[in-house]
Amino acid sequence: MTFSRVPCTVIFGFIFLTSLRAIPPLAQTGVIAFQDACTGLLYAMRGDGSGRIALPLPPRPLPTDEYLDPLVLDVTTSSPTTVVYSVQITRVVVINGQNEETLVDRGVFAVQVDDVGGVLTPELPVRLSLPTIAGVVPNFARSGSFSSMGFGDRLAVVAPGQSASLLINAKVDRDPDLKITGLSDFVVVGDLYSIGIPDPNFPSKKGFTGFIDYSPDGRSIVASIYYDLWMINLRGDNTFLSAERLTENTNGFAEWNPAFSQDGSHIAYTGGAIISSGPGTGGVRDRDTDIYSLAPTNHTVIPVTTNSNKGRAARARNNPMWSPDSAWIGFTAYTSSTPRFSPCSSLVNTEIFLIKADGSTTATQITDTNGTSVEVWPRWGW
Repeated sequence: MTFSRVPCTVIFGFIFLTSLRAIPPLAQTGVIAFQDACTGLLYAMRGDGSGRIALPLPPRPLPTDEYLDPLVLDVTTSSPTTVVYSVQITRVVVINGQNEETLVDRGVFAVQVDDVGGVLTPELPVRLSLPTIAGVVPNFARSGSFSSMGFGDRLAVVAPGQSASLLINAKVDRDPDLKITGLSDFVVVGDLYSIGIPDPNFPSKKGFTGFIDYSPDGRSIVASIYYDLWMINLRGDNTFLSAERLTENTNGFAEWNPAFSQDGSHIAYTGGAIISSGPGTGGVRDRDTDIYSLAPTNHTVIPVTTNSNKGRAARARNNPMWSPDSAWIGFTAYTSSTPRFSPCSSLVNTEIFLIKADGSTTATQITDTNGTSVEVWPRWGW
């Protein structure tokens, strides 16, 4: 990957000054929501890793029904703190003497998380109905992002289909207490496959298309399309205006999972080398992935996690998310194999870490559930 050069004296001065203002990792605020890959359920905790709670999922029609891969789409960055997730409910039925899994329900839901006497307390989930658009089903969304309430208060989702990956945004409807009640004014921004440029040299045509994040001013959405990051600019009516590739000529790297800092000055993302075989997703070896930070104004890139500052974050450093003050970046990483005979012993252990946004500190682990939980796909809100 090609990086822009910055004088060492400037970097040293910046690190020294920002370290004086740094908030220790264990003093972080806000709410981090995530999936537990071991139990297949969703949880939330405070930004410092404390106060973990289970998030309620919609009722299952039958006790034997199962939740299928619930996923946190985003957490609001304005009060009241609300987690939006997608989930499917399946049922095993016997067809011609064979057990087959049948889809019972699917949907996108909002759960408000309150602080009641110092304890995080979730309310009941509210279904957010998304209509089928142009043959794709937004209720199957696997990526989403809130805009700031002060700039239109909208939710963007990526609706996957066989031949399209539609970027859609909608107005967030609220009651007088600002509780989310639904969505309206659906706008199709465009098909991400048509916006991006595929690279025929990469092993997968579609790559990591579909990870998105709203800019803090609500006027743009950064998206991973094929193997690059793109800035999609919106008109005042939230339709497509223009698109700019942010990560051109990155020498065989893929960039995905983008996340805007709260001040809008940087975009954190996951980067990894493209290979045609080996462990990992879409041809990217998980041991080669790290967190990077890009300035959208001039495309300057700096590595945030490295072998020298990774701490216990052994490999697969992924899923960056920003602290409320834009000073820290949270991420997930493999740490070790889970203990034998533990509830999660069949999985490689994943924990959540924090690191200074400029990479000047060693990564600090804020979850420690080895053997009982595997934290993945986190989002940070407040």
